[in-house]
Amino acid sequence: MKTILLSAALAIASLAGAAASADQVWVGGSALNARSGPGTHYARVTTFPACTELNAVAYSNGWAKVSWHNAYYWVSAKYLRGQACAPQSTYPRNTYRQPSYRPNGYSY
Repeated sequence: MKTILLSAALAIASLAGAAASADQVWVGGSALNARSGPGTHYARVTTFPACTELNAVAYSNGWAKVSWHNAYYWVSAKYLRGQACAPQSTYPRNTYRQPSYRPNGYSY
């Protein structure tokens, strides 16, 4: 009986450790296709918009297994970032135009 309890405790501890080891990553500057397996020959399941926050749980041959909303997907690891995207400015872009110093249509 003690052996079974010890085995169960070790199994639970190892699962908790695996869940805690997920890397927080973000999708790069453009949309990223998510697939059902680690390769382009697997079906595309969904597309993540740029700057989406994901949790990478495994890596295999340049592919990352990510979790998002309690589901797992495979994405190309080269399009993931280790840092969040920079916030977009909410200010309007500069529309100032320097006035012309040419008096009344004269040109040089």
